[in-house]
Amino acid sequence: MEHPAYSQLRPVTPSASVVLCPNPGYSSLEGTNSWVIRAPEDTHSIVIDPGPTDEGHLNVLNNKASEVGLILLTHRHHDHADGAHRFRQLTGASVRAWDPAYCIGAERLTNGEIISLEDVTPQIEVVYTPGHTSDSVCFFIWSGVPHESTLEGIVTGRHTTMISETDGDLGLYLKTLALLEERGSGVKLLPGHGPDGFDVASFAHWYIERRQQRLTQLKAAQAKLGPDASLKELID
Repeated sequence: MEHPAYSQLRPVTPSASVVLCPNPGYSSLEGTNSWVIRAPEDTHSIVIDPGPTDEGHLNVLNNKASEVGLILLTHRHHDHADGAHRFRQLTGASVRAWDPAYCIGAERLTNGEIISLEDVTPQIEVVYTPGHTSDSVCFFIWSGVPHESTLEGIVTGRHTTMISETDGDLGLYLKTLALLEERGSGVKLLPGHGPDGFDVASFAHWYIERRQQRLTQLKAAQAKLGPDASLKELID
């Protein structure tokens, strides 16, 4: 089934399938991608980003994911994380995130840790990737033991260059993109919004170029208008 396929379990890699939430919008694009991580023979799964508090979506996700052993959050934004508490009620699974305020029944995530569950074959490497928000992480989906198996895909919080107005950081965002460009060559992109892609590195490279072009434009505008130019003048 081609994207978008709302409320259906769409396989993307051998260990990662997606259920698309019917919450399209300006910031959510076609909707939030909720990722179900398990091998075909597994009895349990790990769910990444259950999405907003949409009872219909959460019930479909619970049905498609079967026995959920753990819930992970890429970041705190409502269209990814608000449904986590209700999804825990439905599944009994703990919730883990970078920000401890969003964890339920489990400890916060740590950079570089490997998430391994009994009855779930794929293992997940946690990589701290701030920029979009201060609590953003990516999940590297390995078919088995990390660095001894296939890196099937990288789950990211977004598929755009949006940076949070509250705690986003352009410098950290560019460092995150450089990391993804370095590690994502030939690896499937499993985004929080939008269709999956074939090569994380190429997406990261394009986003870096886009940001650098914009920075060059802003620097040229500031040089022309002077250091006291207002933000609106620079943007215009």
